[in-house]
Amino acid sequence: MSTPACPTELRRLYREGRVIPFVGAGASMSVTWSTDGKTIRGPSWRELVDQAAHLLGVDDPELLRIRGTDLQIIEYLRTKEDTIQPLINWLVQRMNPSDADLERAELLTALVGLKDCHLFYTTNYDDFLERRLKLSGRSITAVRSEHDLSNLPTDTQVVKFHGDFARPETMVLSESDYERRMRLEGPLDLKLRSDILGRALLFIGYSFRDANVAYLFRLVTDHFRDLPQSFAGKRAYIIYPNPSDFETQLFNSRRIDVIPVSGEKLGKEIADVLAQMVL
Repeated sequence: MSTPACPTELRRLYREGRVIPFVGAGASMSVTWSTDGKTIRGPSWRELVDQAAHLLGVDDPELLRIRGTDLQIIEYLRTKEDTIQPLINWLVQRMNPSDADLERAELLTALVGLKDCHLFYTTNYDDFLERRLKLSGRSITAVRSEHDLSNLPTDTQVVKFHGDFARPETMVLSESDYERRMRLEGPLDLKLRSDILGRALLFIGYSFRDANVAYLFRLVTDHFRDLPQSFAGKRAYIIYPNPSDFETQLFNSRRIDVIPVSGEKLGKEIADVLAQMVL
């Protein structure tokens, strides 16, 4: 499957400054760096949960998965140990690319190239996107809480929708964290509701199974209808590798337009779509 052209409507919305990139784990996973002569990337969500199981003294994480979900495993760690800080520390230690590594990452570079986007949302805990934006010369503010909204720059905001390492107390990791986010009543939820008015979300680096964005899809569908003054009326788009008819139909039922890519070189393919959007 060759990379398709970016939808005409999405290109028009971008030119009008009406696109909000919503960046997921796939963007961070596209960054690689060298440690001890080995090329590595940050751990996946599954690897993070496996580490939570190891911290609980369980050698085989699948034994816990028989009993509960990944979110419940992290919740169990928090309940039993009264903290998940060791898990956060483990994650921080494995997310350490240099500036040069970030500048080589095609997908992050393509995101920086979205000059008409001054508002980014992300559920990633790392600071890869913020660092890459700063390296390009942009002044940015990372928005993690209501306090950050009181001193915003005139250039670019990166809204850390699930918190980040800089403020571990804001991180959404366990089942109870997700349940609180699902209420969609916090300051960042209210900001998202306001920001999406007259704009379209572009989901990048997510899969349909991601629990951390399932409720965002529902928000877009339930609280908003067709995008005003838009030919297609779409409130959201998602760049998605090799989608099945099952996934495409379910996305479309939520008024999310799927931009399919093959997934063979996912970071480059997404970067190509973003490059086409700015033409």
